[in-house]
Amino acid sequence: MERIRAEATALQQSDSPLACEQDALAQVLVHWFKHEYFKWADPIKCPRCAGPTSASGMVPPTPYERSGGAGRVELHVCRGENGACDGSFRFPRYKDPKRSQVSDENAYRKMWGMGEFVHVIPKGAFSLHDLQLVWNKEDHVWNEYFSPGAGRWIHTDSCEAARDQPLLYDRGWGKKMSYIFAFSIDGASDMSRGYVQNSNEMLQRRKDAPEPSPGRGARQDHRSSTTTSDTAELAQPTCPEGETEREAEAAAEPARESGTQEWKEARGEAGPGSR
Repeated sequence: MERIRAEATALQQSDSPLACEQDALAQVLVHWFKHEYFKWADPIKCPRCAGPTSASGMVPPTPYERSGGAGRVELHVCRGENGACDGSFRFPRYKDPKRSQVSDENAYRKMWGMGEFVHVIPKGAFSLHDLQLVWNKEDHVWNEYFSPGAGRWIHTDSCEAARDQPLLYDRGWGKKMSYIFAFSIDGASDMSRGYVQNSNEMLQRRKDAPEPSPGRGARQDHRSSTTTSDTAELAQPTCPEGETEREAEAAAEPARESGTQEWKEARGEAGPGSR
């Protein structure tokens, strides 16, 4: 962390400082995690013949995998392109960062999926009260931190080295999202409208409960566990209460970088019009 903090300090002393030290720290962190510390685990090669594998679905975790918080395990089976081979690769989706970094059972190091990044990026950098884990029903997770300089919660996605790009998924990836909830030590909030440009289209995709029950209930849970002063400071989501639709921004958001093209297309994340 000393190096990270030193780079954040240098950024603040440059000709283009950010609003506050926390912003600089977040900027340096997401770049470091994406480009230096972790390796994206796709495509996965066969551990026997080093040929390509294909995902064959989820399998139950072993007791050892479960002890590291893995509730699901991806099974990747060799395609046999290098000759007959019955090799396979188990990719446990660990929630324990230490277990994810050292996976002795498959001899891979620092190979993570997007779900693993989100559990590590906050460690040692911010107060727990200044952090939120953001969950999207369409299978993605990221972080938010509270910026005193900006006076609001700011989006970060370490698997894309992104900071303060809340429309990245909607406009850049072309992801058709419905429910987006932020979870923190103080409760939960519905952040859905803060991450889409057209909230009317998003509402048409929300079928799990009558509106506005999910969001209202989540915001009430968040407020019930904070004091009046806490609420005044921390209940400043990426978009105020998630109720204001985002206006179009001049700069176009980039397409998704992580993952293979085939995988991104299957998930509807290969750019606008991909699903």
